[in-house]
Amino acid sequence: MKKQLFILFFFMSSLLPVFSQIQGRVTDANNQPIEFANVALYALPDSTLVTGTITDKNGEFSLTANDIGNAFLKISFIGYETQVVPATPGQTIVLKAENTVLGEVVVQGNLPKIQLKNDALVATVQNSVLSKAGTANDVLKRLPLLTGDDGVFSVFGKGEAKIYINNREMRDVSELDNLNSADIKDVEIVVNPGARYDATVKAVIRINTARKAGDGFGFDLRSSYFQSQNTDLTEQLNVNYRNNGWDLFGTFKFSRNAYFQDSKRWQKTFVDTLWTQNNALYTDGLTKSLTGIVGVNYEISPKHAAGLKYTLTDYPEDRNSTTMNSTVYADNIFYDQWNSEEEKNTHHTPAHRLNAYYNGSFGDLGIDFNTDFYANKQHSESITTETSQEFEDRQIDSENRVENRMIAEKLVLSYPILGGRFSLGNEYIDTHRKDEYQTEQNIVPSSSTTIKERNSSFFAEYSRKFSFGNIGAGLRYENVNSEYFSNEERMDDQSRKYEQWFPTFSFGTQLNNVNLQLSYTAKTQRPTYRQLRGNVYYGNRFTLQTGNPFLKPSVIRDLTMIGAWKFLQLVVSYQNERDAIISWTEQLEENPAVSVIAYKNLEELPTFTASFNVSPTFGIWSPQLNIGLLKQWLTVITNNQPITLNKPLTFVSLDNSFRLPSKYLLTLDGYFQTKGNYQNIYLARNRFIVNMGLTRSFLNDQLRIELKGQDLFYGIKDRNLLYNQKMQLLQTNRNDTREVELTIRYNFNTAKSKYKGTNAGDAEIKRF
Repeated sequence: MKKQLFILFFFMSSLLPVFSQIQGRVTDANNQPIEFANVALYALPDSTLVTGTITDKNGEFSLTANDIGNAFLKISFIGYETQVVPATPGQTIVLKAENTVLGEVVVQGNLPKIQLKNDALVATVQNSVLSKAGTANDVLKRLPLLTGDDGVFSVFGKGEAKIYINNREMRDVSELDNLNSADIKDVEIVVNPGARYDATVKAVIRINTARKAGDGFGFDLRSSYFQSQNTDLTEQLNVNYRNNGWDLFGTFKFSRNAYFQDSKRWQKTFVDTLWTQNNALYTDGLTKSLTGIVGVNYEISPKHAAGLKYTLTDYPEDRNSTTMNSTVYADNIFYDQWNSEEEKNTHHTPAHRLNAYYNGSFGDLGIDFNTDFYANKQHSESITTETSQEFEDRQIDSENRVENRMIAEKLVLSYPILGGRFSLGNEYIDTHRKDEYQTEQNIVPSSSTTIKERNSSFFAEYSRKFSFGNIGAGLRYENVNSEYFSNEERMDDQSRKYEQWFPTFSFGTQLNNVNLQLSYTAKTQRPTYRQLRGNVYYGNRFTLQTGNPFLKPSVIRDLTMIGAWKFLQLVVSYQNERDAIISWTEQLEENPAVSVIAYKNLEELPTFTASFNVSPTFGIWSPQLNIGLLKQWLTVITNNQPITLNKPLTFVSLDNSFRLPSKYLLTLDGYFQTKGNYQNIYLARNRFIVNMGLTRSFLNDQLRIELKGQDLFYGIKDRNLLYNQKMQLLQTNRNDTREVELTIRYNFNTAKSKYKGTNAGDAEIKRF
């Protein structure tokens, strides 16, 4: 397969010499490259459209056409004045920023413009109120369609997004906190990623910075203090030295995270006896982490770069304790009461990750190669003491050892063909996971699970700009060979082989002033290694937890339409997920009173989502309103009765930014979520969250002080009803979410990283 794709690629490229090339570059008034600008070639004297293309990340373009004599170029980009210039090779075209008039409100850089460009919704950060938000993490929290924090963000209706910074995949969530919002040019939100992305990637966030890299020594220092019912800390130092194409960099970070969860569980099991449990559960824990990063880049020439990066992560302290008090009834008659105390300590061997890359071009041929190695080990010890009022007491001593290893490589080739861009790529991932669980008692069995998996994938992708719009199409092939071992014996039934094709297609156009895009993708969701485990964990006398080695990966077919007009955006999507993975509880065969919490595949799960965004600016006030709807169609059988779970979830958020005198920025944000269904869960409580922040910059933005309040009215509380085959579980949760944050940041001669490694196998690491 790989050989055939390369033969096709070189055969097509061999046809190019019969055409002439017109190349150039598009920049703004500050000589910054403009990516995705439209470049159209017209022939004189009748102004016939000959061909068109878009600029790349360096603002460069290349047009291929027959000898047409006199011609001119028309260059356009949203937010800039259109330029018409003679079609001469090697020129640089400068676009001037335009002012946008919205009724009686004149917007001159205050509005974070959100427009549709090619495959993404693009939010302009530079010269907008978002440039004062603080960090890249703060910017993402205030963009439409995005929810999340601390480096983990999801796109509404799609799932967790993979984040790229300057076309380099983010490897550590702290990178968002390292990046100053003032250095960000724009953020692209891709709701239907194409074939070049792993088939497990449901959404992509691409962050593009504006500041040029500078030479010399630079550093930035961050100190954050978080006070809630617990105290958390983050201390981080980043250093760089750049000279003559060399870039040496390093990071040291310490984090302290204390947490708690206060839960109430009401559990009913419908078997020959109606078993009812009333549980009160409280967990508190503490995690301390250390992260060290060292790396080097070398720009061999403007078109060639290579680098190496090593990341070490350790957890010197990782512990938690859980207390659960349970009262049990049999057919509404008191049966027993017990108290469980669990102490768990996890010891980590430092996790190692090494990435090496080459990024360059030979003529018009672009090459991007990455290889990764990842390894970690952890050993947890748990002691559970269960005291019963009516029966014997129990003590369960257990150990769990987990080892993960991965080797991966990724190669992407790209070349301009027939006025568009053609890309070929492959990725290979080899993983090994071993999970050993041992107990001294026979209440639950000891077990050992090993999973060896090899994933080979290839993709081809082509995109081109036409006079009537932009068309992109791609095809990805993935071959997965998974071997499953239980107690060192290969299990043929649990070992699987998958060969899957994932097509993608997109069409974008403009009708009057409305930008439209229609896209289709096929994606997959592979079960995590935790979901595939065969180990059985003890909860209490009537509750066990395990995985499901027979889980199949789900396949998601997604059709999405996006519309954008001025400061309004609408995203509508329909998904049908085959073999969707959900949490599911069944009864222990030899004792039906015992519930075993595991996972299973649904036959299908159709979902409809819609999101509407409004983001105008009125003087110093920049509001952003988001309204979202998520509706699914699902029926499950509980206690031999069908339960329909179709109630939609509605989301409303209003983020407000106020630019005040003396470089103050005030933010006041609200979020509301209604009750509704998600998978086999009924979310039975409305959520209302209010956050507030005040930021002040000093010394030309070198020093910044931030004071923030999160979840001021303690609105993040859950009440969830989980439906299963013979059991219903109602649970309420309260976490340590209301807090005050004080952050001080200082930077000296900082610049964006030159590191161009994009990483291979990140989706696999998340499965670990």
